[in-house]
Amino acid sequence: MTTKTLSQSADAIGFARSVRLAWHEARPVVQIVFMLRFLAGAALGATYVGEVAAATAVTAALSWLAATWAVYLLNGVADVVEDRANGSTRPIARGDLPEETAERIVWALATTGLVLGALVSPVMLLLVVLMLAVGWAYSMGPRPCKQYMPGFLVSVFALGVLTYLAGWQAAGAGSPHGPVLVFGIAMSGWMGLAGWTKDLSDTTGDRLAGRRTLPVLLGEWRARVVMAAAASLVGWTFVLLSAGLAGDLLPVAVVVCVGSAVLALVATTPLGQGDRAAKRRPYRVFMVTQYATHLTLFLCLALDQVA
Repeated sequence: MTTKTLSQSADAIGFARSVRLAWHEARPVVQIVFMLRFLAGAALGATYVGEVAAATAVTAALSWLAATWAVYLLNGVADVVEDRANGSTRPIARGDLPEETAERIVWALATTGLVLGALVSPVMLLLVVLMLAVGWAYSMGPRPCKQYMPGFLVSVFALGVLTYLAGWQAAGAGSPHGPVLVFGIAMSGWMGLAGWTKDLSDTTGDRLAGRRTLPVLLGEWRARVVMAAAASLVGWTFVLLSAGLAGDLLPVAVVVCVGSAVLALVATTPLGQGDRAAKRRPYRVFMVTQYATHLTLFLCLALDQVA
């Protein structure tokens, strides 16, 4: 084997390792739930159009995966100071993935997302552009949205809504209407008003980085009470909206409502207090509820098809 061949093999191995680390940095559990959101929008759209073009749907899904991966990898670059202060073990924080390498991968992913989005439709391209723009504003803007509660809530809500809309467009369903609006708005609200439970375990680094999160602003106990109330508000509002406007979504809304009750219990009792792992339990309830909700939606849609 020649020296050139050995060098090429080493470069390929190094590139593959960097991509693997970049995937880990972007939090696979979050990437999967974003894809579930996309698929939920597509599944709801399919109920209106019937047959969905498989090639178009796959291209759109890959486009969205590239965009969300880019957004969260960029966030990892932006959060390195607070991540290290909080004891994060993600690749950038522990020094295994250089920030410069991560930034190059972000550019490659963003370009891939835009090109694939353009192949689907002008609307999909626009949605990818908006997704990348919101992600950049959240992490890297002149006044990053992550630094302030209003910016956090608006940007996270937007990331959710754009994802459900992208799935709907991938199905070729046209203007959004009906259950996708109820489901998309409710679950995007869940992202913002229950997802901020992540801040409970990150107060040290957030304060160091100048982030004005709810625990930093109110103190931990008051923040827990507000988070519990906000999650419950989303759960019960979803139930009421489903009962009045989209009855087929009622079983799905009940899952969110139950999840909100569990989250409130964990957040305001010793179950969610103690060391960093314990403080992350409310956030884990938030994530599990998302998975359970989307899987319940798919099950309900499948049963409707059988019926």
